[in-house]
Amino acid sequence: MMTPAHEPTYPWLLLEIGTEEIPARFLPEAVERIKAFSEALFTEHRIPCNHVRAYATPRRIALFAELAPQQTENEKEVWGPPVTVAFDANGKPTRAAEAFARSTGVELSQLQRKEKGKGMYLFAVVKEAAQPTAGLLPELLPRIILSLNFPKSMRWGNGELRFARPIHWILALYRNERVRFELEGIKSNSLTRGHRFLSPAAFELREDRSYINLLRNNLVILNPEERKKMILDGAHKLVQGVDAVLIEDEALLDHVTYLVEYPVPVLGTFGSDYLSLPEELLITVMKDHQKYFAVRGNDGKLTNHFVVVSNTRPDNADMVKKGAEKVLKARFEDARFYFEDDRKTPIADRQKKLKSVTFHAKLGTVSEKTVRIAALAKYIAEQCFPAKAAEAEALGLICKNDLVSGVVFEFPELQGIMASYYAADAGTYSKEAVQALREQYLPAFSGDRIPETELGTALSLADKFDNIASFFMIGLTPTGTEDPFALRRQVLGIIAILSPMPAPLRVADVLEKALQPYPDCDKAKIIDDILRFFEQRLDPLLQSMGYPYDAVAAVTGFVRTEPVATIRARVEALVELKNEPDYELFLQLMKRVNNIAPKDAMPAVVVKRLVQEEEKALWAAFSAIKDSIVQSVAEKRYSDAMAVVRTLAAPINTFFDKVLVMDKDEAVRQNRLALIKHIQTTAFSIADFSKLV
Repeated sequence: MMTPAHEPTYPWLLLEIGTEEIPARFLPEAVERIKAFSEALFTEHRIPCNHVRAYATPRRIALFAELAPQQTENEKEVWGPPVTVAFDANGKPTRAAEAFARSTGVELSQLQRKEKGKGMYLFAVVKEAAQPTAGLLPELLPRIILSLNFPKSMRWGNGELRFARPIHWILALYRNERVRFELEGIKSNSLTRGHRFLSPAAFELREDRSYINLLRNNLVILNPEERKKMILDGAHKLVQGVDAVLIEDEALLDHVTYLVEYPVPVLGTFGSDYLSLPEELLITVMKDHQKYFAVRGNDGKLTNHFVVVSNTRPDNADMVKKGAEKVLKARFEDARFYFEDDRKTPIADRQKKLKSVTFHAKLGTVSEKTVRIAALAKYIAEQCFPAKAAEAEALGLICKNDLVSGVVFEFPELQGIMASYYAADAGTYSKEAVQALREQYLPAFSGDRIPETELGTALSLADKFDNIASFFMIGLTPTGTEDPFALRRQVLGIIAILSPMPAPLRVADVLEKALQPYPDCDKAKIIDDILRFFEQRLDPLLQSMGYPYDAVAAVTGFVRTEPVATIRARVEALVELKNEPDYELFLQLMKRVNNIAPKDAMPAVVVKRLVQEEEKALWAAFSAIKDSIVQSVAEKRYSDAMAVVRTLAAPINTFFDKVLVMDKDEAVRQNRLALIKHIQTTAFSIADFSKLV
């Protein structure tokens, strides 16, 4: 085991599950699972534990924990029969009381009475003695192993045990003593194994503290962070030798780390003629298909070098290099064939092929989808950048043509990117149009960049709005954790794109346009459902940015009527308001205004019916500033609007102190309610103050 940075509080437990090679993608989650489950299990069984750690390589999952030598003592209350059943009329214990005492191991005289529900019951305080930890582990460790679930599992031999891959050995030590148990015919022992090919013999572990160093001596690096460092340090050193820079990729690094037990980076090369292929195609082949790191020159251009991470000794590097180069050449030849073949096919021909590709059984073909995208892209461009409307429409019609290309069929992750290359090849599309095709799927994930071009913005929004409107229309909405069409992600993408846009594009208006191809649908209900969906996504998004939950709740409803770009500006104005010294009084008054204001239409205020000086003063103060508030809101100057509304605090406060709103005279009462309604409508056009705390 690693030399601890502290003096151990308790003795060490070491559990190692030795297997055949487990897929790399399964291991990070397995490590988290075994750690969390073990901690919970030890707590459940009253075994104090410290410093629970888990590690994995392709051939082993290891768990370490400091465990107290014995459980903590425990007392628990056990309920028995009702007192009326436990004792007879003379107060003598019945058989029920005697049986309860025997079952709990408590003397009759020690049984207690306590009220529960509608009567008195017997109960016993049962002391649970502390058991030695070593005696509990033979039962607990198999449960820990069985707690590991994998996306795919298998059985082997004649057993019923399911695991990611066959288990070959189980090492279990506590206090340097073997923990004896058997799981599906596999007996625990104190043996482990080194690297499968470089040090395959089994060896006995006599002291848990020597475990990690013993593995290292047998060419197994247990800690994935150490393997990562070996990969990066070695790879950087190799590429520096050819005056180049490694293209670091966190996902690839994580994956490769769990592919090897003893990582040795090896530098390879490929024919420079392949550099004429699209850079993204080359990187995809290397990264996604071969798990190689691509390399750039100091000029930023891709070079004909790559780094492969081997699971062998450095003196085998030449053999690894030749094998990797041979495999990569074959993959690049395939990629070149697909790309060159695709270039022979005009975009229009591929577009026609989309008529035979189903988008969804209830939503028609991909060709029909492009017609919807084109109409939406044109509409969005008309609202945001009118000069690009015709080009956006034309681009929408061909934006999915690469879906039937050879390259995208083989490498689906390149959709959009290849459409961009084919458009550039055609020579009839503007530079912006070529880039827009590349941007149509942005943002692809949380935190991803948004389209930089106007045409890319129109295409991306059109595609996402069509997906959301269409799938909601046929009832395929996200439920719980299920979101097969990634509609949540697409809503967040729309919000990310629209948030910085100054153009007055309202979500409801785009949805109205998106549903035009479906004249028989219940448009009002679908739009209402989608807008609610937008509100639900906006709330956590804004909170994740650090905005207070109540300020967020006060503005998300505006997505129904206002451009998304206004939402963040409103919440920032509310954050400023919450820091004002008169915030509490102002909020109290706004909530009172909201509670009293009629919910129906806003009637006119009849000035001659304002009889008290306080209501006249309030109406005069409001009339003097109303236009300023309306103008500030229209110009998205919400802080200015808020500051003006706050000037009403004093006259509103005086009004509520001196004026009886619910006057006996119907006309006077309705006029005062109308006054309050006017104030409420104008003030709440900035934010829903009733949601603030």
